Amino acid sequence: MFRTSLGAAIVGVMLTGCVQASDGPTTTFDGLAGRRTVDTDGNVEMNGAAITLEGRVGGWVEMNGASVDVRAQIGGDLEANGASVDVSGQVAGRSEINAGSADLEGIYLGPVEVNAGNAHLDGRYAQSVHANAGSMTLHGDHAAPVYFAGAGRDRSFLGRERSDRSRLIIEGHLAAGGEVCAHEVIFERGATLGDILRVRADSTPDLPAGIEADMIDFTPRNGDDCREY
Repeated sequence: MFRTSLGAAIVGVMLTGCVQASDGPTTTFDGLAGRRTVDTDGNVEMNGAAITLEGRVGGWVEMNGASVDVRAQIGGDLEANGASVDVSGQVAGRSEINAGSADLEGIYLGPVEVNAGNAHLDGRYAQSVHANAGSMTLHGDHAAPVYFAGAGRDRSFLGRERSDRSRLIIEGHLAAGGEVCAHEVIFERGATLGDILRVRADSTPDLPAGIEADMIDFTPRNGDDCREY
């Protein structure tokens, strides 16, 4: 039922072509704090300290703020930038999230890019996910490859070296595998793979029941930085 619903959603997008940007009007907000509930075939742009968007948007959405909350059905692309970004609902186009802390739920029919200090991804992802983060929990259902680079790097602080403690926790289903790199890669109980996952880490991850060793192509990281995706 879970993967059938995702497939149906993908077909729906292909038939309607709703990932195209809208030529309609753009609803804007510029202020300290604001909440907008919309039902528009156009676009939405919001800028502020604490901003929330709800409803339906036929076109693209751009959100810039300290605290950004998106709970909407979006027919075009989404760009969200903030210290804290929470997204739920559905995005038909491309999603780009840049945040200190990012929390994604819902359905994402286009490719997703996440750059964050800490990120949690849940929901359904029809196309590839590219993420650069210090720490990320990967939940949900991923139909296309996942690419993750741990963003933590060795740095000096008051004359002391701080080691890279980047971490990726995998709890969901990666149907097409992918390529991940971090100080530590952890597979939780319930994680599943449908194709080979290439892992670069400081040590070989322990695998839960249901994931065979030949589904992991492991390479020692040897303290090297992870290449950004």
